Amino acid sequence: MDERRLDYRILVNTPARLYHSVLGRIDGVISDISDGGASIKLNSFIHLNKAPLEETLLMRPINQDVLYPVSCVRQNQAMVGLQFLD
Repeated sequence: MDERRLDYRILVNTPARLYHSVLGRIDGVISDISDGGASIKLNSFIHLNKAPLEETLLMRPINQDVLYPVSCVRQNQAMVGLQFLD
């Protein structure tokens, strides 16, 4: 299968949290990251694609004090593909 990603990805194993005003806090682990987005394995399964995501979804790697606005672009089982906004 051909690689369709535009940006080079780096494999990591970094705990992270997602924040949403309706869904609350969602914990997981970033498995890979690139300039365009990240893949996160969630600790518990939550349907992000079916959630009311009109409001911003925020991601914070546990080792940083920065919130990154992201959008859920795909989800299968507990793995979520996120795209960085701005």
